Amino acid sequence: MPGFAAIQAEETRAHEQWTQALIEGSHVLESWTCDLSTGLFSIGAKARARHALGPDAHGLLDLVRRYAKEDRQTVLNVLEEATSISSSFCYCTTIVLDDGPRSRIFCVGSSEIAAAKGRLHGVFAFPPLNG
Repeated sequence: MPGFAAIQAEETRAHEQWTQALIEGSHVLESWTCDLSTGLFSIGAKARARHALGPDAHGLLDLVRRYAKEDRQTVLNVLEEATSISSSFCYCTTIVLDDGPRSRIFCVGSSEIAAAKGRLHGVFAFPPLNG
């Protein structure tokens, strides 16, 4: 459901369960990473296309500004909390582009804050074409 978000401190089981539910729903999954020292996301070709982004690494605001306005603050809050403590998180929103259809996107991720630089990583999931 768009607007949904959850975060659980250091709960890898939650990450696995959320990802498994998306796989069972026949969603298309694509991995992403974010280096917290630079704040840049590296996302796959399908996610870049859905977000209408070029091939370079992108910042958080490049992604979030494509999301439905009513969901942006929720996504920012979840990611801010995830960068303060190692955790598992997920959110669902709608991508809204000026020249294209609206499309749902799910994000399931984990943060590793104790690592030397810190990073976020996870998957974006898109509903099946007929879903």
